[in-house]
Amino acid sequence: MSPPSTDPTASPSDRGSDVGVPAGGDRRTLHQETGAWSWVWLTVLGTALALQAAGLLLPFMRFAVFIKGGEDYSLLRSISLLWEGGLYVLAALIVGFSLIFPFVKIIVLGWTWLRLPPGPRRTHVLDWMGSLGKWSMLDPLGVLVLVLLATDQWAVAATTYVGVYCFLGAVALTMALSIVASALDAGRRPQPRLEPRRRVSLARTSGRESVAEIVALGLAIALFAGALGFPFLQVDQFLLHDNAYGIANVPVALARGGNWSLALLSGVGLVVLPTVALLAQAWAWIVPATPLSHRRRWQRITWAREWCMLDVMAVALILFIMEGQGTIRVGVKDGLWLLIAAAAFLGLSGWLGSRAAGVGMQRLEHSGAPSVR
Repeated sequence: MSPPSTDPTASPSDRGSDVGVPAGGDRRTLHQETGAWSWVWLTVLGTALALQAAGLLLPFMRFAVFIKGGEDYSLLRSISLLWEGGLYVLAALIVGFSLIFPFVKIIVLGWTWLRLPPGPRRTHVLDWMGSLGKWSMLDPLGVLVLVLLATDQWAVAATTYVGVYCFLGAVALTMALSIVASALDAGRRPQPRLEPRRRVSLARTSGRESVAEIVALGLAIALFAGALGFPFLQVDQFLLHDNAYGIANVPVALARGGNWSLALLSGVGLVVLPTVALLAQAWAWIVPATPLSHRRRWQRITWAREWCMLDVMAVALILFIMEGQGTIRVGVKDGLWLLIAAAAFLGLSGWLGSRAAGVGMQRLEHSGAPSVR
């Protein structure tokens, strides 16, 4: 969840600076730097705030059971049911991640954009916002699980309402705005005047620091491949089809049921971007490059990892197993443990990789014959 302690995309002067003021003493904020485009960014941020408020007030979905009838659910209703059921820790998680944090992130992003000058403080704030932003998806992914289990069933039905789409749109916009701000901030970081031309792979230059990263990355790839194929849940209830679901067929099942937004969320966040992030990380670790190219590679990998939802999905599934059996009873399959392990090693490989890459790039920047850029 937390951003890496060593930023491999930062230059040596930025990593070692306490003041964090770029060369020339330029202390302009992102709002001042971007001119008229800043108002576009702020308008999108205001749109995200309006969508977030709508997602809080409007219903997320309607869940109907044969004979018993249906009931509408919203974010506030879900929190109320958890609290009334004595599941105080789970209610607190939803309150923290899906109720309070989305508004805090919007406020902090606006403050960072309008008030913070270049430097480590601004970079660290944006790193935290990027790393934590996806956890606002915890409650929508819980809705996704329920909709998935109700797909292709005759005795139960789950219908999504506009509230969940407002919420998804708000979170997606803030995550995108965070990446834009991070990219602009990275462009303002002081760069070394001399850049080594020598192209070296990080696996070679990082030395022993790379061993743990290579092991963690290999395990993450293997566990993720297993999680794609093995089912993690199976419906286990009288009168319902005993459908089993793995990560790879979640988007297909949701699309078949007509839930295109949730299908897109699961396809991108659970399948496409984890695959891209893992393969890109392996490629960046092996293929030689200059320090500047390495920094750019790792910045893109970091942005891709911010949209990987495996860890959020794992927590949503655990919450559903703990408190959602009153709606649809399920059986836990081996794929759930693969999913949890894959999410854990995906995060671990990113943390270890960032630290090792930072060491490798420092060594590369201080070796070889530099040339004026």
